[in-house]
Amino acid sequence: MEQDNESQIQVKLVTQQRKYAVSDSAILVPANLRRYGLSEIVNHLLGYEKPIPFDFLIDGEFLRTSLSEYLQNAGLSTENIVTLEYVESMLPPSSLSAYQHDDWVSSVRGHEQGYFLTGSYDNNARIWNPSGECLQTFVGHDAPIKSVAWVSIQEEDVICLTASQDRTIRAWHSSISDKQYDVLYECRGHKGSVESISINAQEALFSSGSWDSSIRIWTTTATPNDEDGSDYEFIENAEKRRKIRKKKATSIIVKKPISILTGHVGPVSSVFFDTKDPAKLYSGGWDYSIRTWDIESRTNVDTKNCDQVVYDIAYSEKSGLIASGHADRAVRLWDSRAEDVAVVKLSLVSHQNWVSAVSWSESSPFMLTSASYDSCVKIWDIRSKTPLYTLRASDSNSNNHNRKKESGKKLLCIDWSKDLILSGGEDNRLHIHGAKKIEGPYTKENL
Repeated sequence: MEQDNESQIQVKLVTQQRKYAVSDSAILVPANLRRYGLSEIVNHLLGYEKPIPFDFLIDGEFLRTSLSEYLQNAGLSTENIVTLEYVESMLPPSSLSAYQHDDWVSSVRGHEQGYFLTGSYDNNARIWNPSGECLQTFVGHDAPIKSVAWVSIQEEDVICLTASQDRTIRAWHSSISDKQYDVLYECRGHKGSVESISINAQEALFSSGSWDSSIRIWTTTATPNDEDGSDYEFIENAEKRRKIRKKKATSIIVKKPISILTGHVGPVSSVFFDTKDPAKLYSGGWDYSIRTWDIESRTNVDTKNCDQVVYDIAYSEKSGLIASGHADRAVRLWDSRAEDVAVVKLSLVSHQNWVSAVSWSESSPFMLTSASYDSCVKIWDIRSKTPLYTLRASDSNSNNHNRKKESGKKLLCIDWSKDLILSGGEDNRLHIHGAKKIEGPYTKENL
C-alpha cells in the first residue's frame, strides 16, 4: 500500500453494491492516499486474492486527488469522519472505429449479436458488422430517417424498422448472407415526421411518436386489418418468403395503427416502452412534458412538466429512472414511479450545447451516456454530478486535419449497447467507443 508521509484521516467505506460491502465502522487511513491506495484497502478488507479496482465518491464527486488535497480544496477539516462511497472502476473509453455514411447519421441501435443498425439523412438505413462492413442498405424512404429499431434477428434473418420524415414507418426483412431484402409492410397515418419508434417485444408491438403531436401503437406482425397489396402475400416463414420473393415482385402491405394516443400539444420527440411493464409507455415532447401512458386503456396516466423542450428520453429497467435531454444543456433524471408533476430527481449539467440523445447502460442502474450538439459524448455515473468521461466524436478520426474539421459537428444519436457506445451525427460517421469496467490485474496507471 501507499506509505503514510502525512497525518491520518478517519473514513467510513460504504457501497450500494452488496457483494462488495465491508464494515462501515470508521477506520484510520493515511491522508495522502489516492484511489489506488484506497482500492487496496477495500480489497484487503474483502479478502480478495484477485483485486477489484474501485472509484471513490465524496459528497457526490469522484476523488481524483489525494484525500488531504480534496479536503483542503473543499475547505473541510481532516478531523472529521469522511464517508467514501466506492464503486467499480471503468476504463477510459477507447475509440475503436468510425463507419462512413453518405450523409448525417440520425439514429443508431446496436444488437447483442454484434450488428449495428443506422439511419441516415440520405434516406437509407444500413446494417453493419463489427468489422465495419456494410452488410445491407435499405432503400425506399423519400426523406431522412429519424429512428431505427430491431424487431428480431434469427441467425442471418433480420427484421427491423425505420421511421422517416416522409411520415411513414417501414418494416424490412433482410437475409444478410445473400444481401437480399424486401419491405414487409409500411405504416401510414402520421401527418408529420415520425421522430421516434420503440419496440415492445413482449407484446409484439411498437410505438411511434410524430411531429403531428400523436403517438400511434402498431403490431409488428401482419393483421387482418392491414391493407394487402394487390400481389403481396405475407409469409411468416423466412425461407418460404425468400422463395416467393424470387418468383414475383411484390407491392407493399399498408399497416394501420391499433390505437392512437393524444395529449401532447406539440411534436412528440421520443417514445420509450417500459421493459418491465409492457402496458406502460413513456413519451417526451416539445410541450415541455414527459408523459406516461397505459396503452391498454389508451390513457395518459401521468405527466411530468419541465421548463424545457424534451428532445430525447431513455428508461432504465434497473433503476426505474427516466433520463431526458434538453436545449438548456442539461440531462435530467426523473423517477418513473413518482406521480409528482414537476419533481426532477437530478440535473446533470456539463454539455456546452443542446443534449440531443441519452442512453442507459443495460448492465448498471447508475451508468448513463449522453450526446450533444457540442460534438461530445459524456459518460455519467449518476451518483455524481460530474461526468466520468467526455469523448469527442472527432477523436476517432486518425487524421489531424479531419479532427479539427469535424470537431464542431453536432451529434444526433447515441446507444449504449453492451460494452460499446455508439454515436453519430453531422460528420456522416458512426463512431464506436469501447466502454468496459477495469479487470485485474490493475495498476496505479489504469487507476
